[in-house]
Amino acid sequence: MHELKAFPFPTQPFQDVLFFNARACPTHLFETAQQRLNAVCDLLEILEMNEGSTPLNRESARLSSAIGLLLGDARALYEAAFDGVRSHPVAKAEP
Repeated sequence: MHELKAFPFPTQPFQDVLFFNARACPTHLFETAQQRLNAVCDLLEILEMNEGSTPLNRESARLSSAIGLLLGDARALYEAAFDGVRSHPVAKAEP
């Protein structure tokens, strides 16, 4: 069963465009969120390596927007993964 959940603002300006399956396997949600977080880290590393007066400095607003979208996606996916784990407690291992 799927439970489509809209990505929140600021990931998208409208709540009827981008969705994810909130009932997906928590591991899949977590790994998808991790991909977005890794993309943010890559963008920040590019910024760090390009100090000084470069075209990247003039494009900082666009980079900031891209980073915000990726972080918004990651946050929504991490929250859904956590909710999935919390609603399906892991059985305790026997000694």
